[in-house]
Amino acid sequence: MAGTPEIPNEALPYSEFLEGTQLSGIDWDDFRIFLAVVEVGSLHRASLALGLTQPTASRRLGRLEKAIGARLFDRDRSGSRLTQEGMRVYADVSQARLALARAARHAHKAKARMEGDCKIVLGDGLANFWVPQFLPLFFDSFPNIALKLFVSTDPIAGKNELFDIQILYYQPAEVDSVALRVGTMHFIPFASHSYLEKFGRPTSQEELREHRLLGHAAYLIDKGTWASWQREDAMQEMAMLTNQSGPLAWSIKLGAGIGLLPTYVALIDPDFVPVDLGQRFRTPIFLSFQREAAKKWPVRATLDYLRDVVFDKKAMPWFGDQYEPVAPEWRTRFDTMRTQPFRGQPKCLPAAVAG
Repeated sequence: MAGTPEIPNEALPYSEFLEGTQLSGIDWDDFRIFLAVVEVGSLHRASLALGLTQPTASRRLGRLEKAIGARLFDRDRSGSRLTQEGMRVYADVSQARLALARAARHAHKAKARMEGDCKIVLGDGLANFWVPQFLPLFFDSFPNIALKLFVSTDPIAGKNELFDIQILYYQPAEVDSVALRVGTMHFIPFASHSYLEKFGRPTSQEELREHRLLGHAAYLIDKGTWASWQREDAMQEMAMLTNQSGPLAWSIKLGAGIGLLPTYVALIDPDFVPVDLGQRFRTPIFLSFQREAAKKWPVRATLDYLRDVVFDKKAMPWFGDQYEPVAPEWRTRFDTMRTQPFRGQPKCLPAAVAG
């Protein structure tokens, strides 16, 4: 057979051709072999393409002919040619294949269609360096949810009821909201390899005062931060002060100085080198949401994912309640968490939340 045969105009619908025949013995996968034989031009090449032996493919074609009660090929020394019935079968089976492909496309589009969204407000540090690490896995798990992430450095901005979930560093006082503490961030000084090679590594807090310090405005107002580590004029002596985590982290990475960052940044980039001098500070992480918002499945699914994957403090020592120093095995654990399938489904709300 040379190429795909020309289908006669008088071909009847296959449903009419099969009318009155016995269909119970048909294995629909045999039509796949039939199509391959017709389109590649020989039983031998079709067998190779389908990963079958030639006797198996021949036997299954014979089984198909017997089941539909019609001879599909005329076989002689020059090869095999489609019979008139074979051409009719080919016409309708080709149409069936197109219908299956169309059904698959429609199903794929339906899967990709957004069915709801979840609006989240969070601080710029987690927004820039942590939460995006887990978004590919989130969309693999929930392709129908659209996430809307809003970044804020204002601790009261999250009170806006337009947001479904707030990721906060304090427990909200609102009576009508629910707050789940999902972890703790532990801050220590970090520097880059290039900075430490150029200026050396401080081994005490006294030596730290002789280094170029970079600060975040939020770290100067909480006890236990840069302000309490340094002299009263430390704020004036800082080489750089910013109210954004992004500029601070990039400046540290590029060797501008030493600054306070949460321990998880050691997982994000190996050029963040911890300089643990024994004094640290920490801040809690809360997921806050309104009870009504949590009744929507996109919000409930996102809450479960944030709690069970993004901030799984049982599996993430960097978010544990007690400080643990940065360890080499963190990286392996982190890489596994970002890639293993999320098996969770939106859970029923606890009575305290749903009530």
